[in-house]
Amino acid sequence: MKVRGFALAIIALAATLSPIAPAAQAAQQLNVGVAYDTGGPGDHSFDDAVAKGIASAKKQFTFQLTPTVTIGSDADRELRLRSLVAKACDPVIAVGSAYAPSVKKVALDFPSTQFVIVNDATVNMLNVTSLVFSENQGGYLAGVTAALASKSGKIGLIGGSSTDTAYEKGFTAGAAEMKKDVKVDARYGTDSSVVLAKALIAAGSDVIFMTRVGAVSDVVSAVVSANKAGSKVGLILVEPDQYVTLTAGAKKFILASLVNRVDRAITDVISESSKGRTVIDVLDPSAGIYGRRYGIGNGGIELSLWSPLVAKYRKVINVAAIKASKLPL
Repeated sequence: MKVRGFALAIIALAATLSPIAPAAQAAQQLNVGVAYDTGGPGDHSFDDAVAKGIASAKKQFTFQLTPTVTIGSDADRELRLRSLVAKACDPVIAVGSAYAPSVKKVALDFPSTQFVIVNDATVNMLNVTSLVFSENQGGYLAGVTAALASKSGKIGLIGGSSTDTAYEKGFTAGAAEMKKDVKVDARYGTDSSVVLAKALIAAGSDVIFMTRVGAVSDVVSAVVSANKAGSKVGLILVEPDQYVTLTAGAKKFILASLVNRVDRAITDVISESSKGRTVIDVLDPSAGIYGRRYGIGNGGIELSLWSPLVAKYRKVINVAAIKASKLPL
């Protein structure tokens, strides 16, 4: 999603980060390997966000870039990672949670190489840096925005898995902070996103927060159709988790987008690698997950306001962002 209606710089808070452990020895010449997901740069999603971070890092640091793009199978993902290690890449960045099984295998075989995985925190190895984003804080901002925009007092959420409800918890808390009587209808399950969106609209939700990863063009089309039929429905999306090609007629129904700053996380990794250091904050001590979780306070989550309907609440949302930044990551 390249076009914005109104950009909102949430807040600038001083980041309090965990200590960064020094690597055993800084490399003479930094060689960053990137294993992109299917499609590679140009996907309007995670690959593009990572490429943006690399482009930013290139303006600040000197390093060699060795990219590769998977065709999508687990076997190919593993092959791509091994090829980057063979080319003396360190760190090796894997884009997307689909790489997790392959990262675990290859990282076990090459313990002296630092691997980085974007948007996943399941690989419990010290030489794997997980870069993830606080769904709790992001959901809170989305909930505040949805409640302010809602006229019906009913707002909806479409989630990927009912076992992962961090977005929903934050969304519900943020909405209640603005309007105590607002009703949140969260839908999960195996149905397609468009089926769930239509069900939410039929049940009276006039703002829908999409948290599922993937294409959402069909959901946008359903919202456009609902508005043409007389319903007033708006969408809040997540970048770069979702990708969509928007027509001029559809843009006006996007209220806001929650932006997980993958590009900033990638730049941080390259910055530390250039100094011979590794990002290994403890994310889950019991599971042995390391990396960094980004939130509002360390500049990892922002909100872009697309519609005048919510842009007028900019000051209110900024105040709410300060409160959201204090929530657990």
